[in-house]
Amino acid sequence: MSGDAESGLFACPACGEENLAGTDRCENCLQPLRSLDIPETDQAVSESPFSAPLGSMRLARPPALAPAASVREAVALLVENSGGAVLVLDGDTLSGIFTERDVLRKVAGQPGALDAPVAEYMTTDPVVVRENETVAVALHKMAAGGFRHVPLRAADGFLLVTAFDGLRWVVERYIDAGPS
Repeated sequence: MSGDAESGLFACPACGEENLAGTDRCENCLQPLRSLDIPETDQAVSESPFSAPLGSMRLARPPALAPAASVREAVALLVENSGGAVLVLDGDTLSGIFTERDVLRKVAGQPGALDAPVAEYMTTDPVVVRENETVAVALHKMAAGGFRHVPLRAADGFLLVTAFDGLRWVVERYIDAGPS
């Protein structure tokens, strides 16, 4: 991907729109950018705490279920776990994510929705981050997409990056704990 390393913006090869390094899809034409190399950053950025890899964050392993599981089962997992999201896995493949927002926007008020397969109500093709990506990239993807939950593909399965995880990470590094 060609671009300006100082600004951290890179042109989409399909439409020329500038996108932030590490973005999964072009914000203009939605062309996949996942396979393109992420350019090296300058020294000032690489010394920032935001350049820490996501693998350094304390993240939870989210509950998961199969695409054929019912929405009722997915809602029960949301209630039992405080993460706010359930991953929908077809074997080891991520099929989608089902969140509290999906319940409010897609399920609430729909007669019979609780007995339907979760695959009918999940968010398909969610944006995914990887352990070697930086905290800055994950926070940008979440902010740009309006996401509260982003799956992280780890070596041993999936973890979940939440907006709360991002806030906690920032507070731990930048907010004084108070009087000693």
